[in-house]
Amino acid sequence: MAVRDNVAILEVAGPLFKRANLFVHFSGATSYEILRRDLQAALDDRAVDAIMIKVDSPGGEANGCDELAAAIYAARGRKPIHAFVSGMACSGGYWIASAADRMIVSDLAVLGSIGVVLGIADRKKADERAGITRVDFVSSQSPGKRPDVETDEGRQRVQKMVDDLAAVFVSAVAKHRNVSAKTVVSKFGSGGVEIGANAVGLGMADEVGQFETALQGLSARGRRTKISQSTRPSAATHSPLPLAALVECAPSNPTAAGSVSGAIPIGEVGEQTVASVRERYRAFSAIEERSTLPTLHAHLRDRTSVSAREGGAVLKATANDLQRLSAGPVEDLEIAYLRRKIAAGAIGLEGYKLT
Repeated sequence: MAVRDNVAILEVAGPLFKRANLFVHFSGATSYEILRRDLQAALDDRAVDAIMIKVDSPGGEANGCDELAAAIYAARGRKPIHAFVSGMACSGGYWIASAADRMIVSDLAVLGSIGVVLGIADRKKADERAGITRVDFVSSQSPGKRPDVETDEGRQRVQKMVDDLAAVFVSAVAKHRNVSAKTVVSKFGSGGVEIGANAVGLGMADEVGQFETALQGLSARGRRTKISQSTRPSAATHSPLPLAALVECAPSNPTAAGSVSGAIPIGEVGEQTVASVRERYRAFSAIEERSTLPTLHAHLRDRTSVSAREGGAVLKATANDLQRLSAGPVEDLEIAYLRRKIAAGAIGLEGYKLT
């Protein structure tokens, strides 16, 4: 997992498998379990404002795909989660991408392949040539345990299983994209694929774009969401965000009809919160030592929750210490102290001389 501009980037690349192993690592494949772990780490990291799921995968193993997609969908609302498709998001890759809040695709992105495929290899002739005869005994109570695909009944059993798996897939995509299962079956490629803008037009994705632009937009949205969450009345007095950011994003005139670029609606932030933030910011600007200790001043103002009065006291004490130290080295100060004590007769050291 990489982090850029406070956005965690989760790569969904190559064939998809549930568990990680050396084959997955060296072949450029992806593990659902590792993605799930990285997703949770990004959600728990307070330095991460948003999550980008970058997808370029033809799909893969069904086992585990539903759990990862469900976790992504359940995380909606905690932090903005976008998916960007570069190359392809097919089958399981699309299942995962569809779970994000929003899906952006490149012009040539290939989306779809919604469905399930199960292949059974018939090795009877090969075994015959090799002189191998296989005999299977299935418990009488379990006639469906080893269906014979050469019979109609056996094929029907296998087909039902595949159809049931596909129904879960279709239902999940319908939920993620807020459409009906019928729409997914009839308009989302019918098992085939759609390209870029065509996929957007059908509702399979939200917009065509480029990764860097999408990342910048998500980063900005993540900051706005974080500010919004941190300035709600229940958390306003313990905001983890730089207060300068709150001032910057709040309208200078709360009664104005419009708002500055990137501003949060005044109803969402709260007039009282905005007023208190502005007042604290003005109070810090009036501290006399701000020009002497600009770095410490900015840190106390923007990165802590101390009041301007407390911050001013810290700055004043620090400035006094610096002024005292600038008078000379500590050794010189100690010598001067002893010289004064000897001159006053407080230390009886006859013939003792300080150089």
